[in-house]
Amino acid sequence: VTDITEMGLEAAACYAIERATDGTDCVYISFDIDCIDAGFVPGTGWPEPGGLLPREALKLLELIVRNVPVCGLELVEVSPPYDISDMTSLMAARVICDTMAHLVVSGQLPRKAKPSWIHPTCNMQVDQAWR
Repeated sequence: VTDITEMGLEAAACYAIERATDGTDCVYISFDIDCIDAGFVPGTGWPEPGGLLPREALKLLELIVRNVPVCGLELVEVSPPYDISDMTSLMAARVICDTMAHLVVSGQLPRKAKPSWIHPTCNMQVDQAWR
């Protein structure tokens, strides 16, 4: 959050993209829900007072997903037992839905062909037996 406060959202996204794409074919995103301020996502194991606003987190995600090839997304630190009125779960669902939408808008989905970054061992046909 300090980098975003000091650099600004767009500059922080550019910096993250530059680092994440250096020598890689695609980016795997690990979205930790507790980067968002605890007032908006109370259902997490480690609430973060002074975290990002939901719109800031979603904008940061948009800037990244629309500008890099994404090979996967995980969303972590959602803890339903601590969730109040399903606020955290709803935000998590929004993160996933927005990511899928950005993948479509950026042309990454639907895939026209198998991506080049899929390892040959994993490049199986539906009816192919395991090796």
